[in-house]
Amino acid sequence: MSDRITALKNAFFSATRSADIERAVLVTESYQNNENKSDPMKRALALRHIMEHMTISIHDHELIVGCHARKVRSTPMFPDYAAGWLSTQMDDFMTRQGDRFAITEEQKKEMHKCLRYWKGRALDERVMACVPDDLQKIIDFGVIYNASYASKSPGHLVPNYEYLLATGFDNIICICKEKLSALDSLMDDYVDKREFYLSCIEAMKAVIKYMNRFSALAKNMAKKESNPARKKELLQIAENCANIPARPASSYWEALQFIYLTQLAIQLEGNGLAISIGRLDKYLYPYYKADLDAGKIDHDSALELMECFYLKLSEIDKISSNESTLVNTGPAHGQTITIGGTLADGSDVTNDVSILVLEADRGIGLAQPDIAVRIHEHTSQRLIDAVTENVKAGLNKVKIYNDKLIGQAVKQIGASDADAYNFSFLGCSEPVIDGKTNSWGNCGHINLAKCFELALNDGKCMLTGQQMGPQTGDPCSFTSIEDVKDAYRKQVNYFTDILIRYDRVIDMCHKKFLSLPFCSVVIDDCIEKGVDFERGGATYNYTSPLGVGPITVGDSLVAIEKFVFDEKSLSMAELVAALKNDFADNEPLRLMLKNKAPKYGNDIDKADDMSDFAVAVFCDALEGPRNARGGIFTAGIYYMTANVPNGEHTAATPNGRHAGEPLNDGGVSPTHGDDKCGATAILRSAGKLCNVRAGHGSVLNQLLHPSIFKGEDSKRVFGEYMRSIVDCGVWETQFNVVTQDDLKHAQECPDEYRSLVVRVAGYSAFFTVLGKDVQDDIIDRTSLLQY
Repeated sequence: MSDRITALKNAFFSATRSADIERAVLVTESYQNNENKSDPMKRALALRHIMEHMTISIHDHELIVGCHARKVRSTPMFPDYAAGWLSTQMDDFMTRQGDRFAITEEQKKEMHKCLRYWKGRALDERVMACVPDDLQKIIDFGVIYNASYASKSPGHLVPNYEYLLATGFDNIICICKEKLSALDSLMDDYVDKREFYLSCIEAMKAVIKYMNRFSALAKNMAKKESNPARKKELLQIAENCANIPARPASSYWEALQFIYLTQLAIQLEGNGLAISIGRLDKYLYPYYKADLDAGKIDHDSALELMECFYLKLSEIDKISSNESTLVNTGPAHGQTITIGGTLADGSDVTNDVSILVLEADRGIGLAQPDIAVRIHEHTSQRLIDAVTENVKAGLNKVKIYNDKLIGQAVKQIGASDADAYNFSFLGCSEPVIDGKTNSWGNCGHINLAKCFELALNDGKCMLTGQQMGPQTGDPCSFTSIEDVKDAYRKQVNYFTDILIRYDRVIDMCHKKFLSLPFCSVVIDDCIEKGVDFERGGATYNYTSPLGVGPITVGDSLVAIEKFVFDEKSLSMAELVAALKNDFADNEPLRLMLKNKAPKYGNDIDKADDMSDFAVAVFCDALEGPRNARGGIFTAGIYYMTANVPNGEHTAATPNGRHAGEPLNDGGVSPTHGDDKCGATAILRSAGKLCNVRAGHGSVLNQLLHPSIFKGEDSKRVFGEYMRSIVDCGVWETQFNVVTQDDLKHAQECPDEYRSLVVRVAGYSAFFTVLGKDVQDDIIDRTSLLQY
């Protein structure tokens, strides 16, 4: 690292994660002053008020500028989205198990003043008011969950950076004005479209003015700067900020500044997760190449700018509710950079920027941004070697994706042939077409393992006896494994239907009450249609709920088939009684279920087929309904840290799992310790799942001991292993290269391990900010590593 990057990184780690109320105060002021405006204009004027009046600063050594909040690791709060839980949970910010934030009594007092205005106006309370009582009763059972979208903007998007960088906002403002002047007041949607275009223009002007403020600040700082080198940098920052985003980016440095500014504006407009960078090597390379050829940059200066960009992305943070923190601890910001893949003609995209992305990650080693690598048959060995270096270094950041499989999947969920090659990733595993998608990824969870529990108890919870699901029959009357599978299918269909209905209510509240004019600028077709991003303006509109614990279900089905129906060594009555009693006084039975039945992850067809069935049932249940934006529902099989809290509310399961223990992690990872046949067997098992049907992806966590990289040929072998995910048909895989001792020491001495980054599920996080239960789950994953 250069001295600059070392200083910036040290400043980052010396800062405390804290709450910042400035945005909350400003958005409240704006709404109070604009009560008579339409929803789109309220949103645009609020963004303008925030960007005109929020405190800005340029820190020592910075080359990329912009402020998410007043301090480096502070994060704004959003009473417009979440007045309900903010009003009751601020006292927990400093003491809860994971994701703690400092907040003062004075800040809490000021926030409560803001919250009085938002009572009954904020999204979470509007959603609550719109959910029918009978639906809410079922939601309260906890089999399904979606607190995030009920109190956040949707996020989960990749702006069309290629278009934005080449066009600039002045030109897009002109397009909006032309569209506005062409409107016919006799049209039924005239008012909606007029307000839409006016709000988009207002939002772009707000962002331009925000950069002008930084330009003026940099000029003023340059006048007072005595160091000639820093003075020159500040003058260049001033020039960059005067040019973009009003005009197209004219350099590599300006392009990175434009991208970061856009990220900030989206984050300040709403508070959604997974605002991602897209295919950075594809669209940034022309700016890099032009500057390199002109002698404006060399490798080292380009790398330093990329590292500065990463550090600014790392400043973006989120405060979530206590409930959301349980399933998304870390948290999973999902600001993913995608590299690799192909161009439109099928050729490999690998270039110098692809390698710079990985080099910068090695240099910075922070939790953000995530790095997604698209691997295909003709991926450059140069890229494979660079990825291997990152994995070997133990950064635990890189995610490997199967280009061929995912290209098929995005077509199945509606992408055109012309667009299908141009996908990138956001969040944990979701593919989106760059600049064209409103994905609503991670739109709630369904506990598939709980559905299976209910299937074995006629719809009653084994922990409480409460009737939660439909009556699907006394399991003692089941005569074959098909009866068990049918009961599971009915429970999943029932709760998936409830989640779909709940998601539609949330979606409709977003449409009605919280337009996103700036998001509408950066996503294709919104301006062309004159329709807001939240109201279906994007080219592609999806909703993607997540299925939790399918491998737990699959392994449970295998055990029942083997012992109850095939060998008849165990009756269904004995099994159900043991599950209800959490195997009390029956440890031999639990060990038999755990150790003698085939398990997913070992390339055993019978076990893998059952897990495939568990996934397919969820995919089937989502087919048919449309979301409130006219798009489809599609499955995701990834779920951050939700396997832990969902496991806490699930009784013992027939795979030998105790009540309350975590479900299988990641999405399609084997249950801890059940994979006995090595890494290649895991890939073969994962490849047998109906991966192409889960259109928003699946996550396979893999654990590697650092010793795997010892030996002369180890890097080549690992590179070939990464390539094998294409042949095996796996969606995605990712690695933690770490020892159990490392993690235990970090848990005991967190101050010594502040920079330890681990792969949690589809995202990375600093290990020491995770809650202890999640830390324990990650430690448990490493307990049976084959050295």
